[in-house]
Amino acid sequence: MRGFSRQGHPWTGITTPGLLLVVAALALACGPSGTPAPAREAAPAGAAASGLTAAATPAQLVPVRIAYSELTPAQAPNWVAYEAGIYARNGIDAQLSYIASAQTTTAVLAGDIDVGVGGGYAVMSSRLAGGDILIFMGITTFYPYLFMVSPSINTPNDLRGKPIGISRFGSSSDIATRLALKHLGLDAETDVTLIQVNSLADRFAAMQSGAIAAGLASPPQPLTLQRLGFKTFLDLAALDERTLNNVGFATGSWLRDNPTAAQGIVNSLVESMHYTKTHPQETQRVMGQYLKIDDPDELANAYDFFVTQHGRRMPDPAVDAGREFLESQAATDPRAASARVEEFFELRFVQQAAQSGLVERLYGGQ
Repeated sequence: MRGFSRQGHPWTGITTPGLLLVVAALALACGPSGTPAPAREAAPAGAAASGLTAAATPAQLVPVRIAYSELTPAQAPNWVAYEAGIYARNGIDAQLSYIASAQTTTAVLAGDIDVGVGGGYAVMSSRLAGGDILIFMGITTFYPYLFMVSPSINTPNDLRGKPIGISRFGSSSDIATRLALKHLGLDAETDVTLIQVNSLADRFAAMQSGAIAAGLASPPQPLTLQRLGFKTFLDLAALDERTLNNVGFATGSWLRDNPTAAQGIVNSLVESMHYTKTHPQETQRVMGQYLKIDDPDELANAYDFFVTQHGRRMPDPAVDAGREFLESQAATDPRAASARVEEFFELRFVQQAAQSGLVERLYGGQ
């Protein structure tokens, strides 16, 4: 397995083009403490039979800068695609980095990275404002959160006037927090104070320190919070609502200029989703490596939630969730009222993966 050195530190995002390129270059060359990084895993046994493509030679690989926006097990298919060599077998020289929360959208628009993997609502808001950015695949299209409150909070009414953490206004966590508060009978604008605390990891730290009274936690975080006396007021995953929590996006110009690379990324995610389901131990090792977690109970909890319970076979974007978002914004934003949801998505790469028979080859008709 590769070391954690490719990624930014969990507490800092990459925000400038120069720093991003330096980190990417160093990360590809070095493992922990500057030592040469070990080779990627060989193709998993039975790869050819399951439909995985043959390994590409280095000369054939297309460099693609991919940034993910949260340190969460929801990113496992992206991480596994790199660690198991699946990106490389599909012709992609993936260069992974971590950029906190909605800043990923800004980095894509600025050309600092090619593909972002993160919240889709910031992407749609950016396109409403005129940005050339499109969602072309979906990884986590359910709400992977528990709404948790500090030990001193006993009822939803106790949250009135209290600070509640989100990553950024307009982010997926903002949308999900407002939904949770609505289900609890609270108004996000008048009953509580929403505080921007950057990333999921920062929100988790703020909850532990007592800086905020409540917030969204994603497995395996609830295990730690429960040990500290935190309570769960709402399981958003149980609502069974589609959302743009964790999607893949790029500029329209990049997708037009790089269709083969975009298709390679989507195919890689299809194969990686299968790999996570069939290689639980390897997947949990990757989760632990990127999240810096070595507690087997926490890793098993995260794997069960994101792969066993909610893992999908295809990276379909949640177009219906995008339509609902536009409808929710129409009253206050005339641009949303006149927009068509199809203008925010590029579906041809997922459609091609589905039509190719890749899923059937991977799963053997099961």
